[in-house]
Amino acid sequence: MRSKGARWLVLDKRRFLLAIIEELAGNAHISFEGDLPSLKLTSIPGASECETEALKRNTLWPTQDFLVLPFEPSMGRAILSAIGGTVPGSIIHVQVEKEGVLQFGAYDNFHPESIYFGGGVRQEFLESMLCQGLLKSIQKPEDKNTPAEK
Repeated sequence: MRSKGARWLVLDKRRFLLAIIEELAGNAHISFEGDLPSLKLTSIPGASECETEALKRNTLWPTQDFLVLPFEPSMGRAILSAIGGTVPGSIIHVQVEKEGVLQFGAYDNFHPESIYFGGGVRQEFLESMLCQGLLKSIQKPEDKNTPAEK
């Protein structure tokens, strides 16, 4: 399922983000990058504008707001509430690290070619997301310049 050619279409950003937060919670951090002042993310204890070893800014120009939040189990709903109960278009990039290793990235507003799952995201979790209709795996089209096999 994690084939190199797979792209991931997130069909329900809010529910999927809550699920990935719950999947990776505990000794973890999440970063948000974009136009964040209207969101209440800074109200979460431990919020920081500093990059970490695993969570880096992805947009250098124009400079975007960048926040890193620690999260433990049961914090998913508080984080969703702080962003307004949905995933607004003002959030461009979301990353999650667990124990210092990047485990999830959704870049360019969850663009299908810009979703990353690290090895810490269980196969069973991905299968559950597919079954619930929150995620869809899309294969990249074959390269049209490649000669057909005979």
